Amino acid sequence: MSDRGFIFDYSRCVGCHACIVACYNQNHTEPSMTWRMVVNGNPIKIPLKGFINLSIACNHCVDAPCMVICPAIAYSRDDETGAIVHDHLKCIGCKYCTWACPYETPKFNPVKGVIEKCNFCNDLLKEGGIPACASACPTGALTYGDIKIEPKLSKPGFPEIETSPRINVINDIVERAIPEMDIDAIGYQQSNYTERYTHRIRASKEIPLIIFTYLSAVLVGWFITFYRFEKISSFNRIAFIFLFAFAGFASLFHLGKPLRAYRALFHVKSSWLSREISLFGLFALLSSIFVLTGTVAIFWLALVVGAVFLISVEMVYHVTRKDYRTPIHSSNTLLTAVTFASLFLISKEFILFAVVKLLLYLSRHAYEQNIDFKNILLSLLRFLALLLPFVVILFGTISLITPFVILFLVGELIDRYEYYTNIDTHNPFQSI
Repeated sequence: MSDRGFIFDYSRCVGCHACIVACYNQNHTEPSMTWRMVVNGNPIKIPLKGFINLSIACNHCVDAPCMVICPAIAYSRDDETGAIVHDHLKCIGCKYCTWACPYETPKFNPVKGVIEKCNFCNDLLKEGGIPACASACPTGALTYGDIKIEPKLSKPGFPEIETSPRINVINDIVERAIPEMDIDAIGYQQSNYTERYTHRIRASKEIPLIIFTYLSAVLVGWFITFYRFEKISSFNRIAFIFLFAFAGFASLFHLGKPLRAYRALFHVKSSWLSREISLFGLFALLSSIFVLTGTVAIFWLALVVGAVFLISVEMVYHVTRKDYRTPIHSSNTLLTAVTFASLFLISKEFILFAVVKLLLYLSRHAYEQNIDFKNILLSLLRFLALLLPFVVILFGTISLITPFVILFLVGELIDRYEYYTNIDTHNPFQSI
């Protein structure tokens, strides 16, 4: 498929950052908010290791993942130029597009609370010009012109994700000219070199999402147990509805523009995040009606919606790169819900679910190389949170379930936190 877009020559880029300065001047962005970046294969300038640079911004993909997953429909395509344009007035600042884009193009502006990104210098294109970054490149490494669009580019700095980017790259053969050497030979430890990369998704920055997804699993699991009660106590009713309200309220703190949260419902057609929020609201409504009225038909309808809701929670993260090898994570919300329900009901099914969770957890940690005391302590607590109730239910010696439920919930919170340390974005820094 022929079109027009960026053309990048690896052999000519010297990493001068003139393209970034041109972008600053054209779009009036302020450092350190950069719409274009230069990715360096030798970021700490190790002597004799060689280097390879990649100047990259939004590639205005034909199959742009940001357009598909944005729940607020803040992205649109200019049919004349092919530019993917972001409308900051529609953006809710959920940062989901920063997870989905394999080129790390959308940038969250914490001051404005919204996403910013390259707009292809759309106004210049419509006037017959070319993007400012391409016109400013002094070596001709970055240009603009006729290109052939490929589904994906298996080139340095380009993750193996099919987005059909509007960019062609040439002379990537220079990567083969980079000398092979032992980093330790020049006094630099390999660990020091690899640790320069920092995760784009960090658990410490995602506390609202951890709370929301964790409580979602607990609420669905708790709701499952209600079929065993002839009458739900007033305390359980109040606590259940309060937890729902708290989970929803906590999720707002993840947004840069919480007052625009209603826009998260706008893109149910293709955005898993939009589906997640819609199903959360529907499950909250149906389950609350049941706990207040006790209507059996509402219970089963709410249960189905709750299960689909947790599936949508997991699907939200399908855009991320997983740092674990098991088919699912041990903190999978649907698995957590049924495990919690079986423990609460002191059911033998808990043994099966606990074994699955333990195997998933142990399999994941079997591949760990860097283990510190804190991780060992948390892993031990997580392990005991499943093992102790497993033993007492297996041998039928349980008399008081509450301590084991509390221990289980603590362990699940630890595991959910770990989940966010086990995922990351696909990005150029790990592909160059």
